[in-house]
Amino acid sequence: MNPVTLPDAEWFDLAPPGGGAPWRIFVAWPQGEAPMAGLPSLFMLDANAGFATFAEVLRRGAVRPSATGIAPMLLVGIGYPEGEDARARRTFDYTAGPGTEGGDRPTGGRDAFLSFIEQVLKPHLAARFPLDPGRQTLFGHSLAGWFTLDVMARNNGAFRSHVAVSPSLWWDEARLVDGLALARKEPPRLSILVGEWEQALSPWQAARPEAQEMAARRARRGMVDRAQGFAERARAAVGADAELRCEVLAGEDHASILPAAMARALRFALG
Repeated sequence: MNPVTLPDAEWFDLAPPGGGAPWRIFVAWPQGEAPMAGLPSLFMLDANAGFATFAEVLRRGAVRPSATGIAPMLLVGIGYPEGEDARARRTFDYTAGPGTEGGDRPTGGRDAFLSFIEQVLKPHLAARFPLDPGRQTLFGHSLAGWFTLDVMARNNGAFRSHVAVSPSLWWDEARLVDGLALARKEPPRLSILVGEWEQALSPWQAARPEAQEMAARRARRGMVDRAQGFAERARAAVGADAELRCEVLAGEDHASILPAAMARALRFALG
């Protein structure tokens, strides 16, 4: 058996200072000379579930930037070592506290996780790659999308651009709204992407045995309405100088939207 490998890419585990559970870091880099200002970069959360796909979208798109709007950049994925309970760790890492629907997983690791990114991961990468600190993008899906919005609102200087795909605003929408009133170093760049079928059942889901329960949960969480509503609030709060987009992707649901969002995210990051 000959395994397929991803060219110009690697992974390694990186732990916080003083010990503790490491994160698994994935990196894919472009060939050729970096720009004078350094490489733009995109940091993808939940990287175990889609880093290779994202890297291939970037690699293929960067072959013809004039046609795709995608140019070479450094792609960084943050995930978890194999064998760990990734669902438990991500719930802890991406949240500032308990969500409105409760649950038995630990929460509240948001500040420590962002500190790891800023104080450990970014310096580690900067020692190896010529990075442009002014062109860094944070990309998160679902609960990681909630984290992305929270970082945009409360830690504006950490990333220049933010892409929140299917953000779980229902987790703690009040905190996100409160964060919009905080002062910022510069007008944010934010793209919110949500699937057409995230608030109602898609045609291929209507006949499933759990359809009624699924429909009730989607109606309660209101993914599309909340995303659009938050975008409007953000526009009103941060002013005309900010670049804010909200797009509903036709034919996609919460699971299928991720590949469809990748090329759009890369173009936005490079904008």
